[in-house]
Amino acid sequence: WKQLQGTWKHPASLSTRVLEKMLLSKSKKQVKSAEDNSDNPAFPLLDLPELVLENILCGASPYCLCQLAQTCRDLRKRCRSDEIWEPLFNERWGKIAGMNAFALWKRTLFRKHASICEKPASLWMRPFRCIWYFSRSGSKVTAAELVIRPNEGFVNLYWQLERGEFWFPGQVFNREHGHAGFMLSCYDADLNYDRNSDSFCARYSPHSARSLVMEEGISWERIRKPLVGTSPSELYIPDVPEQLRPGDHIEVQWKRSPSFPYGWWYGIVGHTDNCRSENHNCRCHLEEMVWLEFRQYATGSRWRRIQMRRNRAPEVGSEMDGFYGGIRKLNNKEDISAWLQMWPKDPLK
Repeated sequence: WKQLQGTWKHPASLSTRVLEKMLLSKSKKQVKSAEDNSDNPAFPLLDLPELVLENILCGASPYCLCQLAQTCRDLRKRCRSDEIWEPLFNERWGKIAGMNAFALWKRTLFRKHASICEKPASLWMRPFRCIWYFSRSGSKVTAAELVIRPNEGFVNLYWQLERGEFWFPGQVFNREHGHAGFMLSCYDADLNYDRNSDSFCARYSPHSARSLVMEEGISWERIRKPLVGTSPSELYIPDVPEQLRPGDHIEVQWKRSPSFPYGWWYGIVGHTDNCRSENHNCRCHLEEMVWLEFRQYATGSRWRRIQMRRNRAPEVGSEMDGFYGGIRKLNNKEDISAWLQMWPKDPLK
């Protein structure tokens, strides 16, 4: 009890260690006995005040929560809830998967559940499909179970991502392990986590929907969740026209051929040729044309600088220089930092 009292002030720092001690003190036989008698809440945590128990569970690790879920019915319900697992999901997967992956996962399960319901021959099996169990590494769930337990989605997606059982949409920096031709670019792909190597596998279509390429061994730093809802085959058009000024950090869509999907490329808004940038009376933001600079390329490179109209709908370009699509202004420092940490050591030609 003295140990647990400390968690009232520092739940995040002490609760995990306290829970691990309590769990290790129970043998597997005792845990199994508690599972078989799930109506008997014999676990001492339930004797704690409600706020203390809530603080302890909110500071527990995923492993501890899975162990606690095997002890009694009340703790199983608490330790699977979205209130507990949503912060854990966001901490582990939020920056690379996010709510888009969660929504896709739910739609996938609902489609599977709908297909199960369409099979009359399997109706008698439905009650058995609703059996729930927790393994040491997490939980497994069927489509029918999600419908029955709608408030336990984050725990299931967390472990499906951890075990590599779900491919989710994302974006990868620097295609082909940092190939010089793709430095400071970002492409859309379906991603899958490999727990053994702590890295990701990506599958994407670089040329058309018929072609499929796999890239393995992708580190966490090279992955982000999609920042806009535009697919790689669509032209990005912002809801409000971007007010671009010299010095603004941007991403611009680019593709080599009209039939290829778009990728995103990092750049900076530059000054017009007739502007003296040292002059505080710069009026470049009022010009009809805007200059985009890709400073990762050496001075004199044909990829270093391009000129585009501010107000335009269709893509612009040619078979020689590729085709440019929509422009997205970067206002978030984290988004800018993610690009800058990929900066090449030497200028590209």
